[in-house]
Amino acid sequence: MTANRPPGPLLTRRRALMGLTGAAIAGLACENRLRAATAPDIVAPPGLGDEAGPEVVLKIAGDDGAAKTIIPEIAKNYLRYRGANGVVASDADKPWTTQVTGTMLSGQEVAILIRASSSADGFTQLAGGNADIGLTNRMARPNEVPGFEGLTPAEAARNLQSIALTAVELIVNKATGIQALSVDEVLDIFVGKIRDWSDVGGNPGPIRRYGRPTDLGSDSPLGASLANNTVIAGVRIVQSYTEMWKSVAEDPQSIGWIAANMRYHDPERWRGAVVPVKFRLGQRLTAMADEYGIATFDYPLVLPIILYRVPGQDNLEVDSFFAQADSVQSDVIELQSGFIAVTPQLLVPPHFDEGVPSRYAELTRNSLRVSTTVRFDPGSVKIAPRTKREFDALGSYLRHLDIAPEKLRHLVFSEETGTAERNAEVSAGLGDVFARELRARNVRIGQIIPLGAEHALASSKSILGQWLNRRVETWVSP
Repeated sequence: MTANRPPGPLLTRRRALMGLTGAAIAGLACENRLRAATAPDIVAPPGLGDEAGPEVVLKIAGDDGAAKTIIPEIAKNYLRYRGANGVVASDADKPWTTQVTGTMLSGQEVAILIRASSSADGFTQLAGGNADIGLTNRMARPNEVPGFEGLTPAEAARNLQSIALTAVELIVNKATGIQALSVDEVLDIFVGKIRDWSDVGGNPGPIRRYGRPTDLGSDSPLGASLANNTVIAGVRIVQSYTEMWKSVAEDPQSIGWIAANMRYHDPERWRGAVVPVKFRLGQRLTAMADEYGIATFDYPLVLPIILYRVPGQDNLEVDSFFAQADSVQSDVIELQSGFIAVTPQLLVPPHFDEGVPSRYAELTRNSLRVSTTVRFDPGSVKIAPRTKREFDALGSYLRHLDIAPEKLRHLVFSEETGTAERNAEVSAGLGDVFARELRARNVRIGQIIPLGAEHALASSKSILGQWLNRRVETWVSP
């Protein structure tokens, strides 16, 4: 399946929002809510939080991709919800990045301070009591946030909230001659096994890698594929996506990555020396960093935007901000900013190219795909916390849709194990687990169709490739 879309508009959720705002907001309101590097201490800048200045009601620190885009807008909505007038966002004194201020009916000026840094910094500031909310694009590692030790998954889930999806998009300098790479080639480039562009079909020349290691948390499938080399020797470290873009544009041998929503905000950038890298398997293009690829997690480099708070701390402001971040208004902000909603949705698939297996094309013809894709960890049928969240979201959504079972098809895929027989056996086993979990959630199941490794999204040589391929896609037929 290639991400090259046919000409003309598609019936995606973002386009519906942009073209038919009123109808889209009504649809969003009906959705079942399914969300489930050390830095110096932050000190309130002079004039903020003292008796003569605004009362600081919240401090948020973390991922700069969200802190510079959607979080200020959500913060403005939050202050309006609290009854503030004259709400504006402006630059803040260091170490803060943005301050969102407004005036309450009592005349008291209030402020929310936002620090655009990194996920690691967000966890550090939250743990140190210097921020009320940590803004991250990965799950916390053990002991990274106090109070999470010993919590059950359900208890932990009450203190974090996924609000949107984004992705990192690979970029190269046009002089490299590269347009597409396989997942395995990307991994080998970043761990230093492939060192010349000619080895992957590009123009001869040494590969120079740029990166932000904070984007590649070791808990992600990509991080796991890189083993202990998430911070890789020889990578030229940059501190922001803007700096990454500038570095790749100026270095003719370079590769790096940016936040996918940067393309959405500034498409004119692609007219220069920087070009995006497409993923391929053999000669077939696979998922891209567009709405379909990100919402389904078919694209390999998807990142969630997550809000964290310290468990056990009573803070009504944090509670209310979490609720505002889960509102219809915030959904609209996220989609208009190039982010993807975390709630399940029906998607029109991209154009199928000739590389798609005929059976897969026939089973999905004229159908819509439910964005939530259940994936299993390599070599395991255990229901990991991430897989449980996927089952919970899918189960709730299917109950909400109330689709007749004959209209539902669940296509079950395995990794490539070496033989077609074994592939079929693995996908059938995953299908049995899938059916059991949906029954436990009181869902009318529909057809479960094991397809072995017929429609791989990557080779199964790496942990990332295996995770991408061990999946169940849910389709709704007309």
